[in-house]
Amino acid sequence: MSGRRSLEVVVETGRVVPTWVLRVVGAVLVAVMLLVAVGSGWHVGPWHVAVAAAVACAVMLRPWTGSAALAVGVAGVVLLMGGPASLPTVMVLVLLAHAVLWVSSFAARASWSAGVEVAVLAGEARGPAAVQVGAQVLAVVAVLVSGADVGASDAWRAFALIGAIGLVAAVLPRPR
Repeated sequence: MSGRRSLEVVVETGRVVPTWVLRVVGAVLVAVMLLVAVGSGWHVGPWHVAVAAAVACAVMLRPWTGSAALAVGVAGVVLLMGGPASLPTVMVLVLLAHAVLWVSSFAARASWSAGVEVAVLAGEARGPAAVQVGAQVLAVVAVLVSGADVGASDAWRAFALIGAIGLVAAVLPRPR
């Protein structure tokens, strides 16, 4: 190789979260989401936990297949079958559904051994956080329209959760 020099490129990155951590977090969020949905209408038994763990493992192992969206759909159907749910339950499920889809979208784009920069995660979180504020307001409206009894403490919890999500959306870094 006469006349050719080998070039070396070094790319510096900030702090990195391993993709396997994102996958595990996504699986835990899926399991919690499914158990909260089941717990809104029934007593959570051992077989509920086993099914939630199996679905969570499927999402963790193959997040690019749409399994996370399927898990969110299953949680919604289970919630509807369980009868009227309380306002805090609906709000937590809306938050968990968005978190599952957001984390799974990152996990689906990288291999187990890859990593995602914390700055990328923080930068990409602003949009979903803003959407979450509107989704929580719609969740409150849906519960009120359904005729569920909403007490003063539920209203304060709803206000606090929407306010906290709005604050997070405001302090997250803006895309450059």
